[in-house]
Amino acid sequence: MVITSCICVVAALLWDYVVRTGHRWLLLLGTLLLAVLSAAGLYHYEDLFPGLIASGWEGLYDGKAMAGLIWLLACLLAFPCLVVVAIARFFCRPRRRRRGRRRQRRSLGVTRRSFLKGLAALIPVAAFATSGAGNLLGERDLDTTYHVLKYKNLPDYLDGYKIGQLSDLHMGLFFSPRRLQEALDAVAAQGVNRLEITGDLIDELALLPKAQAILKANASRFPDGIDFCYGNHEYYRSFDAITAMLDDTPVRVLRNSTFQASRGCGQGLRGCNGRDGRSFYIAATDYSFAKGDEAFAKEREQYVRETLAKVPEDAFVVMLAHHSAFIDEGFAHHIPLTLCGHTHGAQFAPIAPLVTALGFKYLRGMFQKGDCRGYVNRGTGHWLPFRVLCSREASVFELRKQA
Repeated sequence: MVITSCICVVAALLWDYVVRTGHRWLLLLGTLLLAVLSAAGLYHYEDLFPGLIASGWEGLYDGKAMAGLIWLLACLLAFPCLVVVAIARFFCRPRRRRRGRRRQRRSLGVTRRSFLKGLAALIPVAAFATSGAGNLLGERDLDTTYHVLKYKNLPDYLDGYKIGQLSDLHMGLFFSPRRLQEALDAVAAQGVNRLEITGDLIDELALLPKAQAILKANASRFPDGIDFCYGNHEYYRSFDAITAMLDDTPVRVLRNSTFQASRGCGQGLRGCNGRDGRSFYIAATDYSFAKGDEAFAKEREQYVRETLAKVPEDAFVVMLAHHSAFIDEGFAHHIPLTLCGHTHGAQFAPIAPLVTALGFKYLRGMFQKGDCRGYVNRGTGHWLPFRVLCSREASVFELRKQA
């Protein structure tokens, strides 16, 4: 927050440099005051949050905290744009003529200087509009995506089988229990057979009892159950507390392990019958914290081998893994469907190419190699709600036998 507040002040300096308001110190003081109040409001909300939940508060979020977040993110959005305009303004300064008789001519049209000044004046408006819409709509909007996946080797009893996916809910300051219920409603409305949650379920531990109650109340809506794999935030927040909460629900927790959903012919699955004797497994890996590309790839491979050790080669497998890099292992081991999250789809679509270049090969959406698919959910929630052209997502996959 200190760094963000400093960026707010520097952004105000850059804006004044281009626009020449004549009230620099007043502008800087006001900007600093708003930045400090916004940061303090967010910290205060975080401190109060456990008490609010304990008192029975059912709000989606605190309005003052959201306003502070909009202000801080608007300054962050404006900053790089103002840097560019300020540099252009510097190089467009009036230069002294070598000869006194030559004077700068007046332009009947728009000068470069006036154009840059007008552009700088628009930047704060655009930044605040983007931040406001991105945060408010990002917190609210949920897109239910539907994917029909055709497989040549699909067991006949899985023809028409539907799997729902939620990922990266990050229940906390800006993702309430009400939003969890809405996400469960969205996938249940599609008539899914089972639900997969691919990690990062909860950030604020004060919400554990409410999360548990909602999962218990909705478990029966998914006939073949709810499966869960760990994400990095389970380790960051409290692995033991979150595991204990899930253990007291019907949710099946998998960690470098598998669950035989059907031993063949649809046995063990509600409403599924067939003559194909091949089994159906749900597999899930743990989250890898290995550092360095080589170590990370090695540990991912180790986790997948451990996970699939007892799975027959002819089984149909759906693998859950929080980090999208596991799609590579899914392809290498010929896993028909690998479901991941972690990336949030970048949340701010314009920076998606940068995020991909920084190491997220699989950022969002569907990827395919041969008859194998890997899918990266954009995140059903978030720890910060700011989203632009990348809404929250609940995913549904319908398996179909390819003729």
